Amino acid sequence: MIKSTLLFPVLLLVPLLFGCKDKQAAVSPDATASTPPAVDQSGPRFGGAAESDSLFFSLERTPCFGACKAYVIKVYRSGFATYEGRSNVELVGKHTGQATEQQMEDLVTKAEGYGFFGMNDRYDGQVTDLPSTIITVVSSGRMKKVVARVDTPQAFKSFAQYAEGVLMPLHWEPGTAKQ
Repeated sequence: MIKSTLLFPVLLLVPLLFGCKDKQAAVSPDATASTPPAVDQSGPRFGGAAESDSLFFSLERTPCFGACKAYVIKVYRSGFATYEGRSNVELVGKHTGQATEQQMEDLVTKAEGYGFFGMNDRYDGQVTDLPSTIITVVSSGRMKKVVARVDTPQAFKSFAQYAEGVLMPLHWEPGTAKQ
C-alpha cells in the first residue's frame, strides 16, 4: 500500500518534468537568435522549389477589437497577386493584381536587409485584443513565416510597413482567382 501511494505521485511528476524541460528548450531565446540559415542559391529567387506558380510572399493583418486594418495580400512566383480586404480598409473583398519582378526583388532585398530570415517565428503574449501581422517569404530555398503581435522588433514593423507600401498601390481588379 505504501509503495503504490508513493509511486503514483512520482509517475505524475515524471511527464511534467520532461514536458517543462522540452518547453523551455522550445522557447529559449538562444535557439532563434543564432545566425540566419545559409542561403541555398539552387532554389528559385521567388517562390518554392515546385515549378508551379508557388507562393512567394504574403502579408496579413488580422482584426482587433478596434478599427485595425484587416487584409491578406499574396504574391506568387509569376508576380500574380491576390488581395482580400476584410475590414477597415478602402478596398473590401477579393481582388487580383500583378507585382513586377523589380518589386519582388525589392521585397527579398529588404527582407534580407531587415534580418527577416533570422527573426523569431513568433512575437506574442497574453494580450488578446491586439492585431497580428503575419509575413511569409519563400526565396532561394528558404521559407520563413513570422507571426507578430506583442514585443515586435522595430525591424519587423519597418519591413511590414515597407511591404505594405509596395503592394497596396498595385492595380487591384475585382476577382477571385487563387484565393
